[in-house]
Amino acid sequence: MSEAAVKKPVSYKKIMHLIIGIIAATIISKIPGPGGITPLGMALIGTFLVANYWFITIDMITGSLASMVLFVLLSGTDATSIVTGVLGNSTVWQMLIVLPLIYGLRVTGATDALANWMMTRKIMYGKSTMFVVLFLLFSSLLCALKVNPLVVLALAEGVMSAAGYEEQKKEHDAFLVATFFAGALASNIIPYGSWIASFVSAFEQIAGIPLDAAVYMLFGVVLNIVLDILYVVVMKYILKCDFSKLGSLDKDAMKTNGKGFTKSGKFMLILFLIMIIGAVLPTLFGKFFVSVFINKTLTIGLWFTLCLVVALIVPIEGKPVINAVESLKNGIIWPLILSAAVMLYYSGIIGSDAAGIKAALSGAFSGVFGGMPGVLLLLVACLLTVIITGFFSNMATGVIFMSATIPLASMFNLSPLVLGVCIMWASMPGFITPGGTGTAPYLHGLTTITKKNMYKFMFAFLLLFLIVILVFGVVMDALY
Repeated sequence: MSEAAVKKPVSYKKIMHLIIGIIAATIISKIPGPGGITPLGMALIGTFLVANYWFITIDMITGSLASMVLFVLLSGTDATSIVTGVLGNSTVWQMLIVLPLIYGLRVTGATDALANWMMTRKIMYGKSTMFVVLFLLFSSLLCALKVNPLVVLALAEGVMSAAGYEEQKKEHDAFLVATFFAGALASNIIPYGSWIASFVSAFEQIAGIPLDAAVYMLFGVVLNIVLDILYVVVMKYILKCDFSKLGSLDKDAMKTNGKGFTKSGKFMLILFLIMIIGAVLPTLFGKFFVSVFINKTLTIGLWFTLCLVVALIVPIEGKPVINAVESLKNGIIWPLILSAAVMLYYSGIIGSDAAGIKAALSGAFSGVFGGMPGVLLLLVACLLTVIITGFFSNMATGVIFMSATIPLASMFNLSPLVLGVCIMWASMPGFITPGGTGTAPYLHGLTTITKKNMYKFMFAFLLLFLIVILVFGVVMDALY
């Protein structure tokens, strides 16, 4: 019998999960809201939870679209307002524009060439401890520039192999887990082109104060540099990893792809860096005429748009750097766009008085932590966020805890900005389970490390992360 004649069994699992979600959200929406949560708030809670359930059991595109329809039916919200609220957001526009530029970095070979260049620098070789520190810093830089963490994990495997470290042994596994942490966390430094951009906007809606993305980026840069250095300290002095073999590693033994920068790759890398500098410039030098032009005349969204237009029309080697149709078709990640857009819309309602959720959460937290020092609220919020984000949506977890704690900031003598940024970053390492975050499967899918070592080093680095984020929060709070 031919393959064409063989009928594949039809799966009704997605329909089943859709129905389960509708029933669950409907039941939740009919429950009287505790603590002053309004019917709108209960409809939102039901939709919010079910949307995350659909993200896992169906897919992020279907889950996003279905949740919009469900929310309108449960809450009576005007259908036009949810469509414009989801797709008419300036943050969503920024993501739509930056993703084709990131695609351009990949297709022009800029990211591969940058990785190759970094791994062949003389400064990398000669001292084992310095090698590990620089390697983690370089991994962070690559991933901050939107190189896939799989690239730096492949580099790490090459380093361990060249140095003679066996797979599934302590040093090998610790080095790979540390590399993953360095790359995966640093990939969140530049919010544009990812769901982090909508996270920043969600904070502003909840807190009622602005959070310039540049402040978020500067915090992330310093945080990741400190963490990369401390990973090495933990591995060497607490976990007793011996990386002495790296001191005699010859750069010629490293397996590199042999690719150099093409003209198109150089152009895209420079253009991308100019785009990021332009986004940060208004925060650092607000009165500079270029800053005024970007921030007031164009706004960040159209500044990014201008950079994309340049990439689409400037000819390098006889043709535009990136193709308009291909970059928009292959570069835009619709599951990311739609899920972030929907969650951003819902987070705005969570932080509104009409839903009553913010007041109810604030009341619950103030009753539990009343009279305690603010640093305890910061610690508990970050600890719970790190744990829960390992099993739940990063953005959903962060939005929930920001909604619950930011209104209490003044009561605990904490800066809302500090509390918000710390919770945002605490939601990043969702690595405990493969579904915790988009990059978690990269770590859990590694076959060259043991599960025992993976969790051992993961929890060691998560504990380090908690300590560092708490110290950063206290220092930032003192400065603000």
